Amino acid sequence: MSARRALGVFASRLTSTSRHKEAEAWKRVTCSCLSTAAGSDASSFVDVEASQERARLKAAALAAQAQADSGAMYVFDRTVKAAHRDRAAYLRKIHPSGDTADPFLEEIARRTLDRLSDVKREFPRVLVLGGAGDAVVRRLLRDRGDVRVIVVTDMSRDMLRLVRDNVAGEFSAGGGGGGDDKGDDSLDSQVVRTASGGEVTVHYVHADEEELPAKSQSVDVVVSALGLHWANDLPGAMTQARMALVPDGLFLSAVLGGETLREMRIACAVAELEREGGVSQRVSPLAQVRDCGNLLTRAGMRLPAVDVDTVTMNYPSPHKLVEHLRVMGETNAGVSRRPGPLARSTAAAAAASYGSMFPSDGGEGVEATYQVLYMTGWSPGEGQQQPAERGSAGVSLAQLEEELGKVPKKER
Repeated sequence: MSARRALGVFASRLTSTSRHKEAEAWKRVTCSCLSTAAGSDASSFVDVEASQERARLKAAALAAQAQADSGAMYVFDRTVKAAHRDRAAYLRKIHPSGDTADPFLEEIARRTLDRLSDVKREFPRVLVLGGAGDAVVRRLLRDRGDVRVIVVTDMSRDMLRLVRDNVAGEFSAGGGGGGDDKGDDSLDSQVVRTASGGEVTVHYVHADEEELPAKSQSVDVVVSALGLHWANDLPGAMTQARMALVPDGLFLSAVLGGETLREMRIACAVAELEREGGVSQRVSPLAQVRDCGNLLTRAGMRLPAVDVDTVTMNYPSPHKLVEHLRVMGETNAGVSRRPGPLARSTAAAAAASYGSMFPSDGGEGVEATYQVLYMTGWSPGEGQQQPAERGSAGVSLAQLEEELGKVPKKER
């Protein structure tokens, strides 16, 4: 086939529908941030043009493929997920208690940043990716005296505003904190004074984690607590995070694992099978423990480490569990989800099945399991530990077993 003919075939695949998808993808990744009145500039950490160019090239490549068998990973509807986070920000603002902090998100943020405390180094520039960003930012400002700049990204502008308002309410803020937004897609930055007396500049960037507009080697640590499990291209998102890190920078992430909400998954399946004669996806697919190490390696991280937490929470009823998921922005956003809510009779059957199969320890209410997978990795840098070459060991496992056999059992 000639080059001209090949180009003609390629161009013919760009149908009007494909062009529409390309335009939508281009608009989806549009993001921006503004500097504070005090002169703080987030452009040192954000490269919007490079992000848009990557997004344009990716959208063009995807649009050139046949939609039915493109092979592109498209598990979650990111537009729906952004709407979920908008709703979560609203629900937390109008909560009857007047407290916008969520106890589960606060706890996961604490456990995630505990791993940062184990590293005896300073991390003055921090990039926070979505998820429990509100809890992460406030805990960084309370506990980390070495932080000087925090860049917060979120696909929901309403959630970014909630984070900014909470920071301004807890810490002495200047440089636009609490002021009017500048434009439809921009939020003012803040200069806040921490409990230790230091000044920290906080930038707010409205952006999708899958198309991270971060400059190369601009931050010392990337923290993502309960955000990346909604990414369609998780290896790609993690690779972009690694590229934003300075050499020997730290990537720290917490995502929900596959055992999360197993009780709800079972109860809904039983109810739908009984009332409707079939089963549909009511809980989004999530990563497994065995996947995390491979994800870190594919993203180019060094010294990967993975550990798991299982958190069990009690709720007065299954309905309260659903309300809590909405407040956290963790409701189902899978593209293969069944449209519309559960039928009323099916919902009642699911609640009854849930209560009978998974009661809480006290006998009142129900329990829900959250599996949290923590991933830690480092960007390549000089002086890091390196694995020994294959076959370089001086003692075989057989020899080690033989020597251990010579040791009396009492001394083992």
